[in-house]
Amino acid sequence: MSKEKRQEEHKDDRKNWLEWLVFGLSLAMLLGILGYLTYQTVIYKNTDPEVYAKGVPDPSELAPNRYKVTVYNKGGTTAEAVIVEFTLYSQGQEPEVSELTIPFSPKESEREGWVIFRSSPATADSVVARIVSYKKP
Repeated sequence: MSKEKRQEEHKDDRKNWLEWLVFGLSLAMLLGILGYLTYQTVIYKNTDPEVYAKGVPDPSELAPNRYKVTVYNKGGTTAEAVIVEFTLYSQGQEPEVSELTIPFSPKESEREGWVIFRSSPATADSVVARIVSYKKP
C-alpha cells in the first residue's frame, strides 16, 4: 500500500472541530465537578445539629389559636425525633403546653408544623418555645 492510499483511508478517522469542542467541554465539566467535590470534602466539618424553633401566630377559620412553628437545623448533622415544646404563660395561670414532633431535620434545613392552644396566644403574656430533645441518627 502506498503512503497516499493509507493517508486517504485515515482521513475519515480525523476528528472535526465539533468533536473536539464537545470533548473539550465535557473534559472541562468533568474536571470542574471533580474539583468542586474535592473542595467540599476538604472544607466539610462534621458538627453537631444546631436546632432551634420560632413560632408566629397563624390563626385559621377552624383553628383560631393556631401557632405556626418553624424548626431550623443550622448544624452539620441531621437531627431525628426533634421534640419542640411551646408554653403559653397568661397572668399567673398554670401554663398551657403544646408539643410538636419533627421526625427528621436534615442539616441546613427548615421544617414547619403547627401547634394549637386552648386559649388565645394573643391574650397571653408570653409564648416560649424550646427544643426538648433530639437525637443523631
